[in-house]
Amino acid sequence: MDLGNPLDTLNKANQMRQAQNWGEAVRLYGQLEVPLRDDGVFRHNFALSLLGAKQTGLALAQADMALALLPHLWQAAVVKVRALSAEGRVQEAADVLQALTLRYPERGEFALELASITLHHACNARLARQLVQPHLHTAATATDACLTDIVASLYDRDETAQSLNTRALAFARSHLDRSDSTVATPTMPLASHKGRKRLGLLSPHFNCSPVFFFCSAALRLLCQDFDLVFLSRSHVADWATAELRLLASDWFDVATLNAEQLDAFVRSQSLDVLLDLGGWMDPVALKAISTKPAARMYKWVGGQSISTGLRAFDGFITDLEQTPLGFEHWFTEPLVRLPQGYVSYSPPPYMPAPIAASTHSHVLGVIANPVKVSQPFLEQLCANLQHRKMDGTPIALRLIDKRYTNRALQARLLDALRAAQFQLGDQLRVEFVTPTSHLAYLTAVGQLSEVADTFPYTGGLTTMEALSLGVPCSSRLGTLFCERHTHAHRSFLQSRISKGVTNPLPGEQRQSLVPAHSPRSDHAALAASLAQLFATGCVEEVAA
Repeated sequence: MDLGNPLDTLNKANQMRQAQNWGEAVRLYGQLEVPLRDDGVFRHNFALSLLGAKQTGLALAQADMALALLPHLWQAAVVKVRALSAEGRVQEAADVLQALTLRYPERGEFALELASITLHHACNARLARQLVQPHLHTAATATDACLTDIVASLYDRDETAQSLNTRALAFARSHLDRSDSTVATPTMPLASHKGRKRLGLLSPHFNCSPVFFFCSAALRLLCQDFDLVFLSRSHVADWATAELRLLASDWFDVATLNAEQLDAFVRSQSLDVLLDLGGWMDPVALKAISTKPAARMYKWVGGQSISTGLRAFDGFITDLEQTPLGFEHWFTEPLVRLPQGYVSYSPPPYMPAPIAASTHSHVLGVIANPVKVSQPFLEQLCANLQHRKMDGTPIALRLIDKRYTNRALQARLLDALRAAQFQLGDQLRVEFVTPTSHLAYLTAVGQLSEVADTFPYTGGLTTMEALSLGVPCSSRLGTLFCERHTHAHRSFLQSRISKGVTNPLPGEQRQSLVPAHSPRSDHAALAASLAQLFATGCVEEVAA
């Protein structure tokens, strides 16, 4: 193969890498593997591009070769850590980072990577916050450190909701809002279609996730009158992805685009309406659409934990239980309260049937993402368990999630529960259940007597799944959007819950607490409200 001038090819590859055009960078770097095989910097740049293109195994190999050639090239070590994490080798990644932080204490990049692993894999939000604190005011790391601190604070904190919300809105103004950017944005005309409108959906979670279970039924109805344009920000695909693809008029994989590129791509689609289904889980996408690249934009399910802090949105889709009247000051977006509730729940086809209540002991479950198991929640859980000593009933406390395979996570939670275990002795049995599939998870949840809901970040989809299996959930009401999920779900199902179905006798067959007539099951009403909103820009709300 005639490569022409390798230096020209290298320059082009570097340009593509700097523009985050990962696919083209990988293609060009691949042409140079032989002539530049002993160049450590080339190996690092190739590894970085492969990582951006989600070719993590090859990225890891190139990073190792770069480090073999240039052991002090710490940037290659960062690529190696990210590739290891993406390959599921999280403990190896953490071990590499621990060594790097000792070797290069001045490099905040290592602390940030370790904080990310600590938050998402070790599920320790407080420790993640501690790791980024020293780097909040260093120019090179301040933005990422601040973002990690805000996200971790949603799960576990001592500050008030008002303080956190204020910090989040300030971050969005400073780091996500490009509406006044001097960077030129393509001026493609916004849509104004007279026939079928183009409805864009932007998310990193078009898979087996809350986005699917809370939105898909309404989307199946909406696709009869709207052309659904999916903008997928993830390479993860499963059976739910396949279901959503069947609804798509167009499907685009845009995970590798940076904010500017994504902004331009969204504009090129001439969307009448754009739904953001990523929120704070995808800050790059928020930054991209902060220029309002669609005629109208709404924030809906997916990273819908707090306000985006942006003013480009025409509405934040919610309801009166999630955001009562008087809560408007918590949001930069106008609130659009749907009368029947802002979501409807579709159980998976493999949803188990409710089973009989336990006859031998009380089985208390903690089923949310373990990162939501906060220090205040653990303190209250411990106190509640100690209070149960009075009736002498055997108690099994089951913590259910695949991430409990992490031994450090198990040890931290057992230590937090030490006082209750000491007082109750053999009366309390703590179990970690690590299901390997969604069906196995649901089966384990169905065997519980009740669920202890986490706080400040409450259960969302997990709460609906438990209620569908006839398992009642406690609720501690908070202020922020993510602190009211379980309360809102229970409120919309109150007609069934108030009849006492939540407390079956031992051995009694349970029923789903999500009746077919409840608003959470009324997909047609949700779709009708959304269709009205997308067609006219308004929807009739209910009074408080």
